[in-house]
Amino acid sequence: MNLLMAGSARTYRVTDAVLKTVDIADELPLLEHNIKAMRIEASVYIILGKHPRIAETLYISGQKEFILLKYYRHGNLKDHIAKHPNITSAERKRWARQMIEGVAEIHRNGIRHSDIRLDQWLLDDDYNARLCDFNGSDFDTNERLGLEGIVSDRLENPSHFMPRDPMEDSTVLSDLFALGSTLYELDTGKEPFAGMFDEEHEEEITALFEAGNYPEVSALSFGALILGCWKGEYETALDLLRAGEKSCGL
Repeated sequence: MNLLMAGSARTYRVTDAVLKTVDIADELPLLEHNIKAMRIEASVYIILGKHPRIAETLYISGQKEFILLKYYRHGNLKDHIAKHPNITSAERKRWARQMIEGVAEIHRNGIRHSDIRLDQWLLDDDYNARLCDFNGSDFDTNERLGLEGIVSDRLENPSHFMPRDPMEDSTVLSDLFALGSTLYELDTGKEPFAGMFDEEHEEEITALFEAGNYPEVSALSFGALILGCWKGEYETALDLLRAGEKSCGL
């Protein structure tokens, strides 16, 4: 097995699959946090099942201590765009639509992602975008599956964070705000307020968003959609999708 990533979970490449398992931390509070994060992610994948806009699960252990996911050889969308500067407008529009559809699907199932950004989308064999990484998500009680609702303590990066009390739960609107910043990434290849993305500037970025001092988007393909997400003009991802169909032919 090849270790791909380590955080609250350890992620390994296993032939044509990816194994995510709890990182066994030395300190009990951190271990408990890691176990909770893994169980959240497993529960979200159980709720969502198989869907063309969601990363595919191959197996989830009964105690939810590990997940086996399909391996996506094309990697994530952020890295793909960085490596291929000649991506066409049509490709970006297709991915924008697929990203919005993925967010609409999780919201339809009572899930808030809570950490939406461009590298949370993987590209499948047909270069379709699939949303992943749900270990910081919130979800409502699902009586059909016997799952109690849960709230995570995950927050978005400053460039994707809707100004609010950090103790407040994630919402559909905070996800859509982050999706606006993610569409900005898709359009420009960089995060909003790039160059200020460190702990020193976190409060400054939030203050700029709160004051309505947004990055310039008027010349961007998805500019109107991005601004609408930041201003809270869309109540749902489907509203955003319909606006995208009208304004830029998604």
